[in-house]
Amino acid sequence: MRPMPALGRILVLLALVMSLVPVARPARAQATLNTLRDFQDTFFSVSPRLLFYTLVETRPPGTDRTLAVLMQGLGFLHKQGQGPQPAWNFTSVQPVLRYEPNINGGLPGDQIEIGSLIFQIDEDSQAVSGPVVGAELGKSIGWSVGTGQTLSVSGTVELVYSPDYKITQTNANLQTCLRSYLEQWRFLDICGGAIYEQEDLGEANTQYLSANYAKAFSSGAGTHLANIFVLQEFQDRYEKASLSLGLESYLNDFGVVTGRVAWGQKIEGENTLLYGAYVNYGRPVLGVGTNIGLSWEREGGDVLFGSDRSDDVITLDLTAQISPTLSATLSIENRQSSIDLFDGTAISLDLNLLRMRF
Repeated sequence: MRPMPALGRILVLLALVMSLVPVARPARAQATLNTLRDFQDTFFSVSPRLLFYTLVETRPPGTDRTLAVLMQGLGFLHKQGQGPQPAWNFTSVQPVLRYEPNINGGLPGDQIEIGSLIFQIDEDSQAVSGPVVGAELGKSIGWSVGTGQTLSVSGTVELVYSPDYKITQTNANLQTCLRSYLEQWRFLDICGGAIYEQEDLGEANTQYLSANYAKAFSSGAGTHLANIFVLQEFQDRYEKASLSLGLESYLNDFGVVTGRVAWGQKIEGENTLLYGAYVNYGRPVLGVGTNIGLSWEREGGDVLFGSDRSDDVITLDLTAQISPTLSATLSIENRQSSIDLFDGTAISLDLNLLRMRF
């Protein structure tokens, strides 16, 4: 195993913060979820643990079956003394239909200006946009290995095709996780995995290890899930550590608000995340489950023709659960870079069709 000094320092910080989180029994939540439909439309985009905690604290009518499904998936129905027990096992197939601003992984501009010199970007290296179609195949298997403790292995393979440019993309990932309930509504997840991405102009392989500590609690405003997430990535050219702090909250009669801040290790010669801030808001709008997200990221570390590159990226995401079988996500990304070649606005639209499980 290669040394991970940055990850080690972050894990020490994680352990310190965990020791400071209070263990007092949380106050009873005052959240009001009146119907199962309200529950589904408000919480369709949040974590299963916040769903579970809110149900236990508020017990809205008509959600008993949902609670049972969550308990099974989180390992709370484990039978003691009988070893690992199946918690879930399913295969999924989902059609893919989306509009992509960069199908081939190309450069967003057509020229770069350095001093008084202007260099034209080869047409084959420029980004192309348009619709892509395809399918995603997934497999997930989970076992309960203790009360509130699950071990899972899951993976997906996505293959999409651009009719306009005759380009294919392949994306695949594999992940294994040990998720544990500790005590007093505390959780700890340890995961490892690999991601493969192939585009017309290149491919990328990433392996990673992660740790996530979460604490659920209540207040007069509603129910909350705070978390600390540590990630160590291993790529062909570099290794990178990052840390994020988040808070996910159901606020009484208002909706779900999620906030997160992140910091990333600077990698010389690579343009990667340095820090960022993210906020999302979800609730029913005209009877449709809706989520709106806004994020800002600062990227840096790369050098091009002797000039340091620094990018500010602002992204607006809007997701609507149009029907039980269809949701749509519109994403608008604006990038302002210290190198004009990378400036621009990208728009993507993803139609998430029915995911079939069997």
